[in-house]
Amino acid sequence: MKKNEEKPISIKLDRKKLKKSAKGNVRRNYIACIAVCFIMVFIAGEYGSTTQNVSSYDNAHVADLKYDAEDKEEIIEDMMKNDLTAEQVSDKWQINNPDAVTKWLESYKKYGVDGLNSKEVTFFGSSNDTSNFEALADAFSFSRNAKEKAQTYLNDRLNGFTSSVSVYFDNATSSNSYQFSLLTAITNVLSKKATWDTIVSFVYFLFQLAFTIFIVNVLLVCERRFFLENHTYKKTKIGRLGFLFRERTLHPAKTMFITSIYQTLWAFTIIGYPIKYYAYSMVPFICAENPNIKSKKAIKLSINMTKGYKWQLFKVDLSMIGWALLSGISFGLVGVFWSNPYTTAIDAEIYLQLRREAIRNKIEGYEELDDKLLDLDLLEELMAAETAENGGNPDIVRSLPVCTVTVPDEQENGGDE
Repeated sequence: MKKNEEKPISIKLDRKKLKKSAKGNVRRNYIACIAVCFIMVFIAGEYGSTTQNVSSYDNAHVADLKYDAEDKEEIIEDMMKNDLTAEQVSDKWQINNPDAVTKWLESYKKYGVDGLNSKEVTFFGSSNDTSNFEALADAFSFSRNAKEKAQTYLNDRLNGFTSSVSVYFDNATSSNSYQFSLLTAITNVLSKKATWDTIVSFVYFLFQLAFTIFIVNVLLVCERRFFLENHTYKKTKIGRLGFLFRERTLHPAKTMFITSIYQTLWAFTIIGYPIKYYAYSMVPFICAENPNIKSKKAIKLSINMTKGYKWQLFKVDLSMIGWALLSGISFGLVGVFWSNPYTTAIDAEIYLQLRREAIRNKIEGYEELDDKLLDLDLLEELMAAETAENGGNPDIVRSLPVCTVTVPDEQENGGDE
């Protein structure tokens, strides 16, 4: 009986109610929500459903995503030696883009090999040198010849499988790109590539690592803060996207980095990754509410908050597939102008719901959820309960922890202070 009493009480997440509230929150502050998500696409590489659709469309026209400078040089030399047309080369080398071959030929004639080093990068798509998919393929290929044979085999039977999948894979793993750049550097060492290539790879890894920790991770937490405030305040301003930079704290960056390491380690178990993905999903929201929380406590609290809810969280994500498809057929426009902010607004609603249950049930670590003004509905509920218990003396406000993040009041419309 004691075990049952200690078990956290989980309720059913009402998807219709969550989505209705999220829609209302986005609509009443539509321009700011779009702008915040738009910034996150370009700076943080978030919202893969948008970038991958635009990139996959562009990938049909930009073969630079698939071939590096050495490949291009070999292709062009074969073209010139055997007097082949662009169409013949495209078919022979599985490029599926005669225009790209023509462009490479013109660049080669004008600038030589150096002209083949410049690559077009699509809408947050990555070129071959920085592709996560290519880094993974290189790591598992015993030789370049084996890799090319595998790619040709898949492309022949699955209509450009490797070139298409690389775009989706790159966007799905964009938040972990620094890990793949490290993999590339290690692969270069093991394959005994030129010293300069290895040095460049390690420098690029260090740059990506620093950018991810101090810019991307911080912005991800700031974005969550924006949408949490947007739930409570009528007109939260875009400037709230920089609240952590004004707070001058690195705790969230550290916490997000440690969380990504845990997720990477769990990815090796394959089966454990999706479970831990949802277990850690509340970490950025927890950091957005309490930037000074210790990393271990934030991760542990996220695990506690999501106990009994992982399957429901998966079903919420599953219910958003339709929007992903609409974003696909519209080349990402639906994502930019609606589904991106809508999806994050739903995540914010989920966090607030799980937060309420955590505080009501007083789960381990709930004291860290210390921003009493973040959810005014819950505050009113707790005040009413305290008033009833104390015979009309509502001292719940004094008993709650003090807010650690300055929150603008409604008179300032949720803007900057």
